[in-house]
Amino acid sequence: MNPKVKSMLAHLTPLGWLLALLLNSIKKDPVTSFYLRQSLGLFICFFICWFIPEYNIVAWGFVFVFWTYSFVGTIKAIEYPIPFIGNLFQKWFKFIS
Repeated sequence: MNPKVKSMLAHLTPLGWLLALLLNSIKKDPVTSFYLRQSLGLFICFFICWFIPEYNIVAWGFVFVFWTYSFVGTIKAIEYPIPFIGNLFQKWFKFIS
């Protein structure tokens, strides 16, 4: 499976993320590893937004915009870090390679 498809799979669902992680462990690819870290951070942000009762719609809107930005990067197969938090995701989730 090519890196672009694995990166797109990582963005779709948490189950897709796990499948992309397994596929990437068989044949490592730096672009897929980059987007595995980005999408894990987005899933965590989405989960955290679930617990913000007054502002969850606005927070989910930001997470959706960031998800779309990241997904466009996967389609182009270029490493676009998410604005403001993408570099932090890369640093925090270095263990995913």
